[in-house]
Parts: sequence; structure tokens; C-alpha cells
Amino acid sequence: MKGILFTRFLRWKKEWKSLLFWLMLPVAFTIFTVQLVGSWSQDTKVPVAIVVEQKTELTNQFIKNVQKAPYLNVKLLDEKEALNQLKKHELDSVIILAKDYEELVKNGQNKRLIEAYSSNRSIAYFAVIELIKATVQDEVSRSKAAYEVKKLFEQYGTNEEWNWEEVVQASKDKQQSQQLLQTSFNYIDKDTSSTNIVETTPMFFQIWGIWAFCMMISTFFLFDWVLKEKRKELQMRWIFTSYSFKKYSMYNLVIYTVLLLSIDTVGLILISAVLQESLDISIILSIFFFRIVINILAFLFAQLFRQQLQYYVSSIGVTLMLILLGGGILPIEGVIENWQWVKNISPVHSLIIEEIPSFWLSFLLGMLFVWYWKGDKLNA
Repeated sequence: MKGILFTRFLRWKKEWKSLLFWLMLPVAFTIFTVQLVGSWSQDTKVPVAIVVEQKTELTNQFIKNVQKAPYLNVKLLDEKEALNQLKKHELDSVIILAKDYEELVKNGQNKRLIEAYSSNRSIAYFAVIELIKATVQDEVSRSKAAYEVKKLFEQYGTNEEWNWEEVVQASKDKQQSQQLLQTSFNYIDKDTSSTNIVETTPMFFQIWGIWAFCMMISTFFLFDWVLKEKRKELQMRWIFTSYSFKKYSMYNLVIYTVLLLSIDTVGLILISAVLQESLDISIILSIFFFRIVINILAFLFAQLFRQQLQYYVSSIGVTLMLILLGGGILPIEGVIENWQWVKNISPVHSLIIEEIPSFWLSFLLGMLFVWYWKGDKLNA
């Protein structure tokens, strides 16, 4: 084993630049891509200013609701500065809340609550106003409901007191717990009902999907050592050594797995620190077994080739196929609902849903056992 480690170290010393590049590619590209997309999405948001003349609990809640809109970049400014930036076309629109906003809302009034300003370059003004109107109307409706409840208490002489805040909070809790928007479809006598539209919105941006893509590419390119060791001019050396090629390859598979798992550990720490991505035991275990699966896959896949160019091109194709089929780029949850077996097509899906790829792990370990005993027949 020491001789194999020494031999591998000599090769790494000669190719340290490419080795370092492929080792650092997954974490570096993932962090760069996430930050780039985050910066781009922030720049593409519509800049809107909200002017609050008198801060209250209701105005703070209003601001929080508007800030939840994914396409708005909400700024809190005073009236003079906001209108000045609007004239300079630095803002798309300006929303000014009335001084007695909370009092008007609690009284159920829906007039004179806000003032809106736009310029001749306000491309999203009407969309913003509709959002603002909906947010204000939501608060006004809750307030009217609260006062109706209080009237009922007074009308029937109930001793219990249910104040305005309790009614509003109960309304919010009810709204969050109920599915307010449902649709049902009928396809050839087959009924399928939908769920909450907010909860089923697909995610087209997967951090672990990006990481898996880069990790698979780097692993396949790192495992080109299999082809280099299989060159005809090097085959003669196995006659004069105590190791067979298969035993030598298995030892190197273990060495590369330990090395790459160590790099993955450092990468996870960096991703967690830089991207504020939470890590728990489920994602750590899924990444650990995903690494083992991809290493064995790259090792066995390399046994099928003798020319490096064909191996590199085929590796990129296999990576793209597994990423697409595993939901690394586009979600496949809708397909899985109809065909459960689809989730086993690619180990990438197990990584994204934070599960161990049991099917792929068992299959590849079986193939590795077959190769070790009948590996020569797999060479193409």
C-alpha cells in the first residue's frame, strides 16, 4: 500500500495544477454561480420606495408584506428623497402611507390610505399598484371583520372580550392554514386535485444540483488515471510487480475516494459559511453516499474506454443526462407522482431530496464486484 501511495504521489506532484483545479471546481463554481445569480436577480428587481410618516405596527406589517414580493426591491425613504430619486428615474414608483394609516385601517376605511407617484419611465407602476391595493385591502378586510365580531359580542351581551388584535391574528392564522386557491382537472375520467399554489411552485435553481454537476464532471476527469494506467506500454510492468492491475486499481479507488471525501468536507464548510446554507445529518449522509456512488460510476465507466477524448466527451454526456433526469436543473416531482420508478433513474435526485441513493449504491457495488473478478471482459 505504501508503494501505491508513493507512486500516486509522484503522479500528483507532476500534475498538481490540473489536480488542484478539478478538486476546487465544485465548491468554487457553486459559490460563484449562486452569488452571481443572486446579484443578478437583485439588480433585475423593480425599485420601489415606501414613505412612512408615522411608524406603527400596521405600517411595519404592510412593509413586510410588500417586501415578500420577489420582483420588488423595496426602499424605505423620506418623501423628499423618494420623489427626488423618482425624478432621476432611479425609482419606478413611490408609495406614501397616510399619517393616520393605522387609525383608518382599524376603522375599516379604504380611502386616503396611500398616495402613489410614478414617472414616464415607470414600466411596472400598474403591477406595483395592484399589489399595494391588494395588501391594503387585505388589512382593511381583517379590520372590518374584527369590528363585526365586536358588534356581535355587544349585540348578544357576551361577557367574553375578543379584541381587535386577536381577531386579526386569528384571520392570519386561518389564511395560512387553509388552501385559499384550489383547482381541479379532469383528464379522461381521471380526477386530480391541486394543492396550495404557493407551496407547489417549482424551484428551478438548485444549489446542490449545481454542485452535483460540477462534482460529477471533476470526478470523471480525475478518473482518467484509469485510462493512463491501461496504456499498452505500461502493461508489461504488472508482470514484475506483486500487484495485479485490478488490485492496483482498487487501491487507487480507495485513495481517490478518501481524498475527494476530504475535499467535500472542506467544500461543505465553505458553502455553509459563504452561502448560509444549512447543513444537517440528512444532507451530509446523502452527499457522502453520493460521492461514493459517483466515484464507483466514474471508475467503472473509465474501464470501458481506451481513448481519452472519447472518455471525456462521453463523461460530459452522462453527467448532463443524470443531472436532467435527476431534477438538478428542471424539477421532476410531477413525473415522479405518476411513475415512482423515475426517482431511481439518477442518483442526483436522491441528493436533492437528501436521501441515500440505495438503488445506485447497491447496483454499482455489484458491478464493481463483477469487474474485480471478470473485469477484463468489460474493457472495450
